[in-house]
Amino acid sequence: MLQPSEYDTYADIEAVYERLQTEYGISQEDLILYGQSVGSGPTLHLAAQLPRLSGVVLHSAILSGLRVLCHVKFTLCCDIYKNVNKIRKVKSPVLVIHGGGNLEIQLAFLPFLMLLELIRPALSTSEDE
Repeated sequence: MLQPSEYDTYADIEAVYERLQTEYGISQEDLILYGQSVGSGPTLHLAAQLPRLSGVVLHSAILSGLRVLCHVKFTLCCDIYKNVNKIRKVKSPVLVIHGGGNLEIQLAFLPFLMLLELIRPALSTSEDE
């Protein structure tokens, strides 16, 4: 029996996007990506590659797998869904949704993602535009 992996989820979302392009003629400008919890990993993976998306919605997003499970404050090479690193590459508008009652993805993890969104315009250079 096959075991799902982080890279399989990346391949899945890339395949869906490819199919939307080739079979339905949908461009990245026509899309708003949505990712919830662990689904924020594949969502940010694709969003980091598509600079002209209409938007990205992150619902109870994780910073990374180990940051949720082990409460580490840095990225390890063995970590999965390194959203904390990928969010910097997203050029589209991002909406972050998170409920205070979510016990799995604690609200304490969220300010970093929101802070990146607030300071991203100041980080962009003229080369990015």
